[in-house]
Amino acid sequence: MKDTVGRSSESDFFLSLGYRVWLLIGHLLVVALCGLGISMEFRQIDENVETLARERGSVLFHLLELMRDWNAMHGGVYVPVTATTQPNPYLIHPRRDLLTTDGERLTMVNPAFMTRQIGEIAERADGVKFHITSLRPIRPGNAADAWEMEGLLAFENGSKHEVLALLATDKGMVHRYMAPLLVKQSCLACHLQQGYKLGDVRGAISISMPAEKILAVRSEQRVRVVSSMGAAGLIIALLMHYVIRRSRRQFLHLKEISAGQERLIAARTQTLSRVNDQLLAEVAERKRNEARIGESEARYRSVIEASQNGIIIMQVPDFRISFANEQAAAMLGLESAQLLNRPVLDFIHATDRPLAAERLDRRARGEPVSATIRLRLAQPDGSHVRIADVHVARIEDASAQVQWVASAQDVSDRLAAERALQISAAVMESAAEAIVVTDAENRIIQTNPAFTAITGYLPQEVLGKDPGILGAGRHDTEFFRDMWQSLGRNGHWAGEVWNRRPDGTLYVVWLTISAIRGEGVESGGRHVATFIDITQRKEVEEMLRHRAQSDPLTDLPNRTLFYDRLQMALTHARRYGESFGLFYIDLDHFKGVNDSLGHAAGDELLIETAHRLLLAVRQSDTVARLGGDEFAVILPKIGSQTEVEEVAQRVVAALACPFRLAAGEACVSASVGIAVYPQHGDDLESLRASADAALYAVKHGGRNAYRFAPHGAG
Repeated sequence: MKDTVGRSSESDFFLSLGYRVWLLIGHLLVVALCGLGISMEFRQIDENVETLARERGSVLFHLLELMRDWNAMHGGVYVPVTATTQPNPYLIHPRRDLLTTDGERLTMVNPAFMTRQIGEIAERADGVKFHITSLRPIRPGNAADAWEMEGLLAFENGSKHEVLALLATDKGMVHRYMAPLLVKQSCLACHLQQGYKLGDVRGAISISMPAEKILAVRSEQRVRVVSSMGAAGLIIALLMHYVIRRSRRQFLHLKEISAGQERLIAARTQTLSRVNDQLLAEVAERKRNEARIGESEARYRSVIEASQNGIIIMQVPDFRISFANEQAAAMLGLESAQLLNRPVLDFIHATDRPLAAERLDRRARGEPVSATIRLRLAQPDGSHVRIADVHVARIEDASAQVQWVASAQDVSDRLAAERALQISAAVMESAAEAIVVTDAENRIIQTNPAFTAITGYLPQEVLGKDPGILGAGRHDTEFFRDMWQSLGRNGHWAGEVWNRRPDGTLYVVWLTISAIRGEGVESGGRHVATFIDITQRKEVEEMLRHRAQSDPLTDLPNRTLFYDRLQMALTHARRYGESFGLFYIDLDHFKGVNDSLGHAAGDELLIETAHRLLLAVRQSDTVARLGGDEFAVILPKIGSQTEVEEVAQRVVAALACPFRLAAGEACVSASVGIAVYPQHGDDLESLRASADAALYAVKHGGRNAYRFAPHGAG
């Protein structure tokens, strides 16, 4: 008996020792796993912080680089000289300083100077500090510190394209980011003499960004990781402790059962006591499990209530609603209590109700049916219709009572948005007008087939580009400035614009531009432009205008257009104190040509007369046919009477030469009456009367000559 007790004590000692060893190993394993998890999470947090700092620095650098490129592309910009903006002593440029016509001093701001001023503003506003630096700085203030020197050398040898570091400064922790500035075509104007060539590393921009906020976020995330990992490790350790302890207890129980008959009889009372203790422990465990189940149920109820889907639980056989969350009630525009104890079919639109009933019956009978269906839900009176994707699943509780749970996702708004997009796409594809959508940078992001048909450009040739590539260069800067001002003020603009196709063909369009407002901005669009080709219409209008203002036989301006231009010449001469001349020309012996050679020959002679008159006058002069064999000429901006006489002599000589017509040779001459503003009249009527009087005098004086109106005539 003593040997048995001794062996039992020794076995219990080793069993107790093994139990503790397993507990220690288990706890160490949990600690190791938690430590590894915390280490990995810390590494991920640090990588996220570094990525965020790198992206922030990269964005700031590229913004500065774009502004520098813009400055360099324009050869520098001029700004007023102020106390804070003095001429840059390091800028060598023949037009560095200018004086405007109103006496204001301007100085050129090159990209480097502009970068320094932007950096000063950014440092005052957000604490972000910019420093432009170089291995060969022109300005001493641009010399590189040790960290910048290391980065510049790495840029030079091509081993790095950007550098980032977290450093401690006297102002706290900062992220320092630096990227190289490469020599571009626009930079060579200033840096060619320094030996740089296209693509060289000119220098870099160093950006110092305060890191306190992001480091504080990193610390919070680390604390949260440690807390969550610690809690998880504690729960796992407790569960593991419970499993090991439970296993040990079962082992001890089996050990006691396998003991000899004598010990079993002797220890009956003790065994019964242990069994009783075990039963008490199991009762306590069951109570704890019930409490956990209650907590779990409460959590699941919270999840269901917070779900964005409508959740409904139904009882068979009539699928009466026993539970509905708030989202399901809100989807139907009702309160949750109004759904309880009512058949679910009451809340399905009458059109879809037969299909839903058939599906539910088949599911109840155990037949294979798709678990998901799209239905129209509505209140019992058919109002408040919503479209939802409904998923139905079977559940069984502890009493083996069959229940069904339905999860409904409202897709009404999504379907409406999809229909709107389909309609918009159909309009874009089928519209006869060209449609162009641009983003906030005025870059083309979408076109339609009509755009290609009108402009000749394929979508891939214009996407991402400025609409200015379509222009023909016929509109000045003021035209487009007025267009953008009107667009910003009114939200739309319309007008005629000349464009050019890829093959060089010019065409005119009627263009309408509208700003995109509201939710449409979410797609990236800022403006939508529509236009139609009105080139043919313009040509027809021009042809009709020309016909209305031209002589149909000679194609010279007719009487109406001639007097309009005469009025314009008079107005211009009065405004600027100039002189101009007026010729009245009549063909001599023209009637004889008609009588002897026929009217066709007369028409041919009139056409040739128009041609000779155009060759005899100056390029700026206007020749018109007033009717019959009467012609007139306007000579604007004459310097002297001699200049007028030279033109008159050429006219008389040109018309005195024989005309070789199809019907034969014809000889005529010209009588020219001349009036000059303001000597022979200061209004149209007096000038016309003076020229007519001079013509009458030539006719009665022998013809084939010219004559000025006498002074004071008219």
